[in-house]
Amino acid sequence: VFMMIARAAKEGWPCPSDAAIARAYGSHSLRRARRLLDYIEEQGLIVCQVDGTGRRTVTLVELAWATAPGDPNALEHDSSAA
Repeated sequence: VFMMIARAAKEGWPCPSDAAIARAYGSHSLRRARRLLDYIEEQGLIVCQVDGTGRRTVTLVELAWATAPGDPNALEHDSSAA
């Protein structure tokens, strides 16, 4: 999950949604995804911020990389589905 967020930040992509984070974590639970982000933030590795429109930005503390704002409530889009 950390590497997924790091890649999004490095590429300037929007912050992954809770659904995408849950899937990367091997879960369907949005609450579990949010708890994982909270845990990573408590460890001092990331800082999560939500703007006035509800879009989340995650900054990687050591690298000073930040994702573009993304909707944490967005449904995950699976581009591999044909």
